[in-house]
Amino acid sequence: MTAHANSAHVRDVTTAEFLSAVVERSRETPVLVDFWAAWCGPCRALGPILEKLATEYSGGFELVKIDTEKEPALATQFQIRSIPTVTLFKDGAALTGFQGALPEGRIRAFLAQHGIEVGGATQTVLSDDPVERVAQLRAAMSATPTRDSLKLELALALLATGALDEAARMLEVLPSTMYLDPKAVRARARLALQRRADGETNDARHAAAVRMVLDGDRVAGLEQLLELLREERHDEESPARAALVEAFQVIEDDALVRDWRRRMAAVLF
Repeated sequence: MTAHANSAHVRDVTTAEFLSAVVERSRETPVLVDFWAAWCGPCRALGPILEKLATEYSGGFELVKIDTEKEPALATQFQIRSIPTVTLFKDGAALTGFQGALPEGRIRAFLAQHGIEVGGATQTVLSDDPVERVAQLRAAMSATPTRDSLKLELALALLATGALDEAARMLEVLPSTMYLDPKAVRARARLALQRRADGETNDARHAAAVRMVLDGDRVAGLEQLLELLREERHDEESPARAALVEAFQVIEDDALVRDWRRRMAAVLF
């Protein structure tokens, strides 16, 4: 990685690092990507301005520099036809950008247009109480309605309060770029499990087993679901099989999930 003066908010990124350093990071804070090359005069003029602003804004955005000579795959992926090209990523997706060595005043206006301020957005400390957390997230969404990550957090908070229908609506309006986000996958699985626990399977044993998983008694719940799967293993639409898959998506213990996936496979195959 090339060193930059005052580089706390500036970094060079390779193709291998791009997903985590840009796409995933932009779900937390805006990321400005500068596609440049050492031989490019306008790039050398623009670079110091962007680095100065990244330092001045102190977390309002992060600046990622992509050397198109060293990372041609990224330049091809984003169809970079001239440099410098600057692209703004927010909430996991490329939002907009500009080409050429713009003067500092126009870059400041560009940042302001997209809600990027010195010091970044105030980080709200979310309450542990689900009802209060929902209220906090609604207020944050009113202030920044384009932040899709807030919609996902609100969906999770709504699930914790039992507002399943509204949580489902929030999950439905997430952009396709967030569909496979681990939190989104977990939220959809939790929604399905909570509906099962509320009796939508019309089977009290299934509901009780799922409730165990949701309430933290994971092993007991999985044991009950596996026993139900033994009874249903010839049923292509086995509720127990579907509930086990959803439980695996909700449980954040990789070793436990691997163990129970093996047990499930032993029953099925």
